Amino acid sequence: MTSEALQYDAALGGPIKLPDEIDSARFNEERVTELKSFLLTIANTEKQTKLMHQSLPLHMRRRAMSYNPKRLPRKFRNAHISQYCKSGLPERKKRPSRKYRRKARNLLQEYNRRKRSNMWLETHIWHAKRFHMIPKWGYKIPYTPTSKGYRACYRATAKHCLLQDMSYYGCVEIQGPEEVLKNELKKICSEKIGLTIAAKAYTSGKRSGSVWIYKKDQYPEQCLGKVKFIWKSESTTDGRRVLWLFAHPAFYKKLVEELIVLFDLRNSNRDDTMDVDEPLDVSKITKNAGTIRIPKYVNSKRSIEVKELKDTLNYFRLTGPLSHAVLSKALKPFNSTKGEKSNHWFSNWIKTTKNIKSTAQQTVFWDLTKDLTTPGALSPGLVVGLTIEDPRLNRKKKRTKALPDAIAANRDLPETTTDLARSPIWAESIRDSVTTNMLSTHQLNAQRTTQGLVPGEPCAFEDTIQPVPILLVQNSGSQDAAFKQLGYGAGWELIAPSGYGLPIWHTLIMWGAKPAGLKETEMQALESGIDTLRVPDTVLGQTESDAEHENKWNKYFAKPNNRRVNYKKLAIASPFRCPWAQLVSEWGGTEGADFHVLRDQEILSKIHHALNRKFNLKSAQMPTSSLIPVYLTMKTRGNPGDNALICLPFRSDFRENKQKKQHNDFSPVFTEPLRKDPQQKERILLRKQHLQLLKRLRSRRIRQKKTRQRTNPGTLIRIAKPQNEKLIRDQLVRMRELWLPAKPESIRNQCSRECFGYITQCNFSLSEARVAALGYVTAKGLEKLYKTCIKGTFKVLVRGTKSRCYRFATIKVRTD
Repeated sequence: MTSEALQYDAALGGPIKLPDEIDSARFNEERVTELKSFLLTIANTEKQTKLMHQSLPLHMRRRAMSYNPKRLPRKFRNAHISQYCKSGLPERKKRPSRKYRRKARNLLQEYNRRKRSNMWLETHIWHAKRFHMIPKWGYKIPYTPTSKGYRACYRATAKHCLLQDMSYYGCVEIQGPEEVLKNELKKICSEKIGLTIAAKAYTSGKRSGSVWIYKKDQYPEQCLGKVKFIWKSESTTDGRRVLWLFAHPAFYKKLVEELIVLFDLRNSNRDDTMDVDEPLDVSKITKNAGTIRIPKYVNSKRSIEVKELKDTLNYFRLTGPLSHAVLSKALKPFNSTKGEKSNHWFSNWIKTTKNIKSTAQQTVFWDLTKDLTTPGALSPGLVVGLTIEDPRLNRKKKRTKALPDAIAANRDLPETTTDLARSPIWAESIRDSVTTNMLSTHQLNAQRTTQGLVPGEPCAFEDTIQPVPILLVQNSGSQDAAFKQLGYGAGWELIAPSGYGLPIWHTLIMWGAKPAGLKETEMQALESGIDTLRVPDTVLGQTESDAEHENKWNKYFAKPNNRRVNYKKLAIASPFRCPWAQLVSEWGGTEGADFHVLRDQEILSKIHHALNRKFNLKSAQMPTSSLIPVYLTMKTRGNPGDNALICLPFRSDFRENKQKKQHNDFSPVFTEPLRKDPQQKERILLRKQHLQLLKRLRSRRIRQKKTRQRTNPGTLIRIAKPQNEKLIRDQLVRMRELWLPAKPESIRNQCSRECFGYITQCNFSLSEARVAALGYVTAKGLEKLYKTCIKGTFKVLVRGTKSRCYRFATIKVRTD
C-alpha cells in the first residue's frame, strides 16, 4: 500500500494528519466569540475606523455609495450620512431635472456660460440643431449641414438661392472730412489693383466696393486682406462723411490697429457702460446692443473718429438667381403713412423732406424690380436702403419657394440715385432704439392670441410695431463669360441691426432660401475661381495655413512608424504646407525678402493675353518675388487634393500624352520612381541607442534602490521617478527632423519635374464637370513654361502629395 501524502507543514514538523470529519456543535461554540465581535463592530459606528460603506461585505459594496446614500441598505443610511457630514464635504445635490433646466431663465444662464470662450451669432441656436458647429476666429461658426447638402448648395447658387450668416465679419466705422479720408486711405491700398476706396464711383454712396488692404505705404507687400466698403450717401450735420469697412475676423484687429496708426488716433475716454469686456445681459442673449461694446478712437485735430461696430450688425449673404425673388417676397416696405402716427423712431425720421423723398423712391424701386429673374441684371455693387415691416409679420406658415412674378415686357430698370442708398441704419441712436424696443416673439404671439379675431389674419396692433431699417448690397457675380458662367455668384448682402438676426433668418428660410455654412463658402470660391480663405500673403491665409499644418503634422506623428507615409521615398519635401518663401527664393527671388501675390491688373492682363498667344510674356515684366494666381482644370481622371505640386513638363511628356490619347489610355503621363530614404538607417540606429540609454538609466535607478535598501533594512524603498522629460523631448524633435525636416533642402528640385507652384484648394467642380483647383505659381517658372509650351494650350503637370503620378492640367490666370 502506498504511503499517505505529506501535509502542507511537512517541511516544518513532519507529516500531520487532519481529521476526516468535524463536530459542528463544537465548531460553532468556538466561533461564537468571533461572530459577536463582528456584529458589535458593525453596530458601533463611533469606535470603528472604517466608513459605513467600507464595512459592508464585498458583494454589497457599490462605487456610488460614497456620494449617494440611497445605494446603501436603509438601516445603514443614517450612519453613513453622519459620517459624510463630519468629513466637511458638502452633500452632492441631484442634477436638476430637464424640465427645470429647460426653463427660459435657466437656459439663458447656460447659454451665457457656454458662449464665454467663443462668441455666438444670433442664429447660433438655430444652426446648432441643424449644422456641424466649429470654433473659428473666436466664434462658433456653422460649418456644414448635418444632412448631405453639398450638391444641393451648388444647385442653390446656380439656380435658386443660398443663404449664409456672415455676421462674424466685423464692421469699422470711420467719420471725418472727405478729403482727409481719401488722402489717408489711399496709403493702405493701390490704384494698380483697381478702383480704390477714394474712387468717384464709390464716394457717392450708390455703390459698394471691395479692395485689398495693405499696411501703410507697403504695397505690394504686407497685405492684410480684402475688405468690403460702403460710403454713406450723405454727409453728417457737421459736414463729415461716414465710411463702413467690413473685414474678416482674422485680421479685423490688425485693420483697426493700422487705422489708428494711419490717422494718429487715441482711445477716447469710455465710461463703464462702454467696456468691451462687459458681459451681455442675460435677458438679451440674441441682442448685441451696440452701446455696451463700441470702442472709439479719435483725433480731435483732424476731426477723425473710428468706431468698432463688431458684433452690432447682422450680415447675411444671399447667392443665386432667385435671391432677389426671395428678398422681394420676404421684405415688405413699411407704409410711411402708418409710421407718421406711431410713437416709435420712424415718426421722427419721416418728418424731413429728404427722408420722405428717399423712402418713397425706395418703395417704388423695390416694387418695379420685383420681377427680376436675377440680381445680376442690376448695376454692380448697387446699394439700396429699405425700411421694412417686422419680418415676422410677412412670414409664411409653410416653407414656400419664392419665384419672380410674371415678367412684364419691355420694362426699363429705374435709375439709381443717391436717395436710393439713404437709410436710417447709419444712425447709431436709431440702431440702438430698434434693438432696445424690439417686440419679442413671445410678446408678439401673446398679443395675437388676445387680440386676434380670426386665426391667421392680421391684427390691429401689428400696424403699431416698429419697422426695421436694413441695407441691401448687390453682388454682381462673374463678369467674364470666358472664365466662368456670366452672372454666376450674383446675389445680395443684407445688413440689419442687432436683435433682428433670427427673425429675418427665419423669414428668408421660409421663403425658400437654402442655408449653408463655411464649407459651402469654400465651395463657392472654387466654383467661381476666386480664392478667399487661402491667399498666401494675407493674414487669413497664413493663419489658416499654420493651423492646417499643425493639425496634419500632429496626426502624422501620432501614427506608428509602419503606418506613416514615407514622403522621402515619394520625393515630397513639404506635404502639409506650401513653403512659398523658399519656393520664390529658389526661383530667383530675393532671399530673405517677403513674397507677394501679384494683383497688378495691367500685368495680369498681359499674362492672360500671353497665355492666349496674343502677347509676349517676357514683356509683362513680372516681379521675381511675386506669385501669380492661377486656375487649373484636370484633363483626365484623378484628384490631387490640397497642397499638390504644380510642375513643369518636359517635351517628352507632351509626346507621351499624345500617344496615350490616341490609344484611349488614361494612365499617368509620368510616374515618379520610388526613392531610397537616406535617413532610415540613422533613425533605426538612433532609436536603438535611445532605448538602450533608457534601459541603462532604469538599471541605474534599480541599483540605487537596492543600495538604499541595504543601508535602511525594513524600510519601504521605491524606485525613483525617471527624470527623462528633456531627453525624450529632444529625441522626439530629432526623430521628427529626420522624418520631415522643418526646412527642406530644395523645393524646386524635390522630384523629377521642377516644381514651380502649389495648389491651395482642389476638388471636383460641379460647374466644370471635372476636377478644378486654385493655386499660385512663381513668375520665373511661368516664363519657363511659356518657352516649353510652343504650340497649343498651356499645360502643367500636377501631382498629389500621396501619389507618384503626374497628370496634365490646363492653366488660366485669375485676373479678378
